Amino acid sequence: MKFTILSKKLSPHWLPITFSRPGTGYIYADLNGQSGTLGSQICDGGKTTGSTIVYCGDSDAEFAATCRRWYRAYVNNYTHYY
Repeated sequence: MKFTILSKKLSPHWLPITFSRPGTGYIYADLNGQSGTLGSQICDGGKTTGSTIVYCGDSDAEFAATCRRWYRAYVNNYTHYY
């Protein structure tokens, strides 16, 4: 399962962030330039460390909604630090 967001909030140019679920639960984002399980696991509060977010369903819409919720929290955290 994959989902991509084109983010302009994290870069002066459109930056694609691809979320993937290579297995049956954990969601990864390619924030570190690596895809799949080499990427960063998404965690509660828009972070990449801590309590990981798991999605075990088969709905693309629910997967996308989970990724969007995390992304909004991540951008909120990111813009507070920079």
